[in-house]
Amino acid sequence: MAKKKQYEEKQQHGTVELPVGLHKMSYPAGTDVIFYLHWHQEFEMLMVTEGEIDFEIEDRKYLLHEGEGVFINSNLLHSARTVDGKPCSFFAVDFHYQFLHEDIHSRFGRKYLKPVLDGKIVFPEFISGERPDELYRTEFAEAGNKKRKTVQTALEEENEHGGWQRQILGLLREMYACPEHDTEPYELLLRSHVMGIWDRLNRQSIRIAKRDEPGETGRLVPVIRYMKKNYAFDISLSQLAEMLPMSEGQFCRVFKNTMKMSPMQYLMRYRILQSCRLLQDTDKKIGEIANMSGFNNISYFNKVFLQTIGCTPGEYRNAGNY
Repeated sequence: MAKKKQYEEKQQHGTVELPVGLHKMSYPAGTDVIFYLHWHQEFEMLMVTEGEIDFEIEDRKYLLHEGEGVFINSNLLHSARTVDGKPCSFFAVDFHYQFLHEDIHSRFGRKYLKPVLDGKIVFPEFISGERPDELYRTEFAEAGNKKRKTVQTALEEENEHGGWQRQILGLLREMYACPEHDTEPYELLLRSHVMGIWDRLNRQSIRIAKRDEPGETGRLVPVIRYMKKNYAFDISLSQLAEMLPMSEGQFCRVFKNTMKMSPMQYLMRYRILQSCRLLQDTDKKIGEIANMSGFNNISYFNKVFLQTIGCTPGEYRNAGNY
């Protein structure tokens, strides 16, 4: 999905010389939306420090409990809400790739940064620390009695049992001790810890061989183009299926397997994102914007908007930015 300029977060994280920002945020009972749908060029690591948070990255949803976290790649749309209005807190680290290495074209940049930015290497998003420390210590003590472990062996055993997740969360907890607004004295700690997190995510990553419009995605290109061009008009499932051609059932299966959502979910989401642009860039009435975005019923538009963005169209317009 193309990332439109209007969803870009305006806040600067860190400085040009030290492009990393720490954020410790708390929300009282009764809060609904933590932050609206947005994206930024920086990478982000977020850990829940109290309560629970409903988190969404693109079309992927995660329920984060206290002590769990997420990794958000550069340029990915994401949003967060409280769970049933209960109080919650989180700690986030936002950093530009230059915090790890200034030159994206260096050997380090080509090997460890650019493939992640390009989506050729995919890091795990959900970070869980569900296994207790005592259980790990017992297992490793038993393993140590049987054989002498090298560093590589220890890493492999930790990875097998999900220890890499606990290690990442441990590094985040140590970074949490640093002050938000005076990071320079802690530059070496922050840089080493972010590098440590990157190393563990890289060890668990998946490499994807990307080509232009491969497989089923290539077959769906004309359908997606049609939806984006004609989103303001009525579009039926039968119309879309006939373009390939396929039966409606087969088309829905292919589309969902490829895009990870149904054709109508994709269309509704695209319509809502277009309505966001109109809400921000024009003074048109909400009813008119709903119609221009392909919704004939303003009540239904309000319902879908709330489900997708996390607030009403009026609240979104009044907020201006996230």
